[in-house]
Amino acid sequence: MPVILAAMAVAGVLTIPAGTAQAGEPADYPEYPYAPTDYNEPFRGQFHFSSQNGWMNDVNASLYYRGTYHLFYQHNPHGLNWDTMHWGHATSPDLVHWTQRPIALEPGVHNATLWSGGGWVDTRNVTGLKNGDHDPILLFTNTNGVSIAYSTDGGERFQMYDGGAKVISTPYESRDPKVFWDASRNRWGLVLWADDGGNTMKFFSSTNLLSWTYRGEYRAGWAFECPDIYQLPVDGNTADRRWVLNDAQGEYVVGNLNGDGVFVPDAGFPAPQRLDQGRAAFDGSFYAGLTFTNLPTDRVVQMAWQPGNRGSTWTGNASFPAELSLRRFPEGLRVTRLPVGEIATIRQPAQTWGPRTITTSDSTDPLNGVNADTYELISEWDLTGATASEFGFRLHQRADGSSDRTIAYNRALRQMEWKPLAPVDNRIRMRVLVDRGQVEAFGNDGRLSYTENTNFDSAPGSLGISAYAAGGHVRLVSLTFHRLDKAWAPAPGGTGEMRWNGTGKCIDMDPAAGNGAAVRIWDCWNGPNQQWRHNVNGSLSIGGMCLDQPGEVISNGALLQVWACNGLPQQRWTRVGSTYRNAWSGRCIDLAYGDATNGRRLQVWDCVGGSNQSWGLPA
Repeated sequence: MPVILAAMAVAGVLTIPAGTAQAGEPADYPEYPYAPTDYNEPFRGQFHFSSQNGWMNDVNASLYYRGTYHLFYQHNPHGLNWDTMHWGHATSPDLVHWTQRPIALEPGVHNATLWSGGGWVDTRNVTGLKNGDHDPILLFTNTNGVSIAYSTDGGERFQMYDGGAKVISTPYESRDPKVFWDASRNRWGLVLWADDGGNTMKFFSSTNLLSWTYRGEYRAGWAFECPDIYQLPVDGNTADRRWVLNDAQGEYVVGNLNGDGVFVPDAGFPAPQRLDQGRAAFDGSFYAGLTFTNLPTDRVVQMAWQPGNRGSTWTGNASFPAELSLRRFPEGLRVTRLPVGEIATIRQPAQTWGPRTITTSDSTDPLNGVNADTYELISEWDLTGATASEFGFRLHQRADGSSDRTIAYNRALRQMEWKPLAPVDNRIRMRVLVDRGQVEAFGNDGRLSYTENTNFDSAPGSLGISAYAAGGHVRLVSLTFHRLDKAWAPAPGGTGEMRWNGTGKCIDMDPAAGNGAAVRIWDCWNGPNQQWRHNVNGSLSIGGMCLDQPGEVISNGALLQVWACNGLPQQRWTRVGSTYRNAWSGRCIDLAYGDATNGRRLQVWDCVGGSNQSWGLPA
């Protein structure tokens, strides 16, 4: 895949200008070449990981170590196109809130071709590389063979094992090693994509993670690059486990390992099936998915690369982490995908609706009047007696009825997003995640997974959502709606004054505290009604209340107030430069005409960056 992308860049297919490719210097390692960002640029995912700056492609070596999830990825930190591959690095306590880390592997510092690969934490120190309190973290990379980089400080710095010498060498093209634990043989396995006259997956084994023995191959024309292999229980039965082997395009087969530890598909399994129905080419929306290793439980969690998300300072993002299961359906064993349960950490309180009939009339739509930018929809529909030809959701809808995207089920074709999905007990369950540059849809508890990059219009007039039926009626059994918070934690200050940068005046809450109390400008005096805090969820709180833009007013000149903290967009503020932008209206805290007379009410206004919108951080 990197070869293809390089050709694309030369041909000009990737239209975002690239920066100058750079290799690292040992004296500067580990490098942190990232300009600051509030992650609020147009189309930037708010709960989908993207690199702080630069190009991102394949997910690499996703692993868990001592309470922290580590995500590595193919990366050009110095430009917006594929070039001079590094390994980027990010960490998270919960798979949702990610923090950018310094570069993990750099050309010029690490002696290998730093293309895709997997990782493993050597908790037993079978490598003998442990030096201190931390277990060695191993990264497997290179082309036409495998080299190892390792860390003995918890993933802060990596060095090449044996100077970068290959622990596996091949006389043919090969790359993308993935390490896995083969418990039945009490050893590690490694699968490597190769082209020795056709697509093949080569299998190796080791008892010390350093010395590897070739065991055999699985050959299939469909199996192209970035292999992953993992074990799943059938319908949760831990006594009946199968191995799943997938390639970069998310195509997979189910089977077992033979006596040599080489994958063999189940007899009669229709190869290949698809993990996700999004466009799976290298310029599509779901590619090179990889599962986490060393997880503390038996669950299997996957993230993939979404190539289609491009902005002014970054290219590409990762799909939201999904938990994989293996379930038996009438058509056979199939892998299902659903968002990890940790999504609850960014959910706002639920709005729910019970049974009702949805018709072609807007009056039957429970979401009529609901506006949101980033959110989750969980629904169940009963097809009994339905006459609608199609039903589902319109996303980012405007007053004229146009929308940026629909997620729909076609009743006659029995298809969701034009992919087969049979009803279960004559019902369809539909779950949708909407982010600024991404949409992910899941049908019937993950039997269908659909991942896509969509650049949504986040202007205030384009945030509508509707549940609809076309050509008739259908029964909506249940609907749950959650707004989803920004997962990028702002850098909150302490608790203190928010000074207007034009004078020594401060943002002040009217002493008549309570819902609706005015927010105004006043002489700074360090009193309790000037002690603000910018919280991780984006709210600006004071005395148990939050700075609030009245939800019924999104126009210029809307006066600010305080209200009981509720986590809604009207109370979420993003710092952009020295301004504070409201998540509901997209407008900024403004001192009208720069009039700093004590008691002057503060308002919101179009963000123009003038001095009357410039505020200091609470400190």
